[in-house]
Amino acid sequence: MAALRDSFIILDVVMVMVVAQLFGFTHGCWSGCPSACPPGFQYQVGSSVWSIPPSPHYYTNWSSSQSFRTGDSLRFGFETGNNDVIQVTRQEYESCTACNPIKVLNNGPAIVPLTERGVFYFISNFSNYCALGLKLSVKVHDCPRRSPRTPPPSPSPLPAPPSSSPVPSPRARGGSNPPVPSPNYGYPPEAAAPSVKSMASMLSGFRRGSSETLFGWAFELCLVVFAIL
Repeated sequence: MAALRDSFIILDVVMVMVVAQLFGFTHGCWSGCPSACPPGFQYQVGSSVWSIPPSPHYYTNWSSSQSFRTGDSLRFGFETGNNDVIQVTRQEYESCTACNPIKVLNNGPAIVPLTERGVFYFISNFSNYCALGLKLSVKVHDCPRRSPRTPPPSPSPLPAPPSSSPVPSPRARGGSNPPVPSPNYGYPPEAAAPSVKSMASMLSGFRRGSSETLFGWAFELCLVVFAIL
């Protein structure tokens, strides 16, 4: 009984390995898997310290001139105890209140990662700084995928060289020269090189038949194991 149980365990392990290989083979990236997002960029909010701006719309203008993507982050530069950053809703952003804050950052400098798309609102709850324009809204977009490369333009063909008049060959005495037969050394004619379309169809057939072949191997392997048992 112990030997039979060990044989079934070995059979289970073999089947799991075959299925795993089959899944990885049939679900592979034939034409290239999509690339991951590039490393995010850290924005210094306002390109300066997080403080009362020179104009009420300073941070609004700065935000509208940037392109925020998921994976980026915001850096609010301030000293701990002299300022703060509060993430709030749109309503509290417009009214400069923080009754129901989403996130409170009291230690500076504060780093806020942008992990999802959407519009996010931040204010300063220090004194009356928000009423003086110390608030920020950012619109975050999805990380763009890498666009496929466009092939380079094909070079223009070179102009054909000017044709020259053929030089007449000397004629033999008494009439025209008989045609000289081309030498034939007994080699067979060269086979035509396979076209790109035929090679692509061969590759496509290989992809379709690979999974069926792997299933056949798995079935034969099971028969061998059962025969051993």
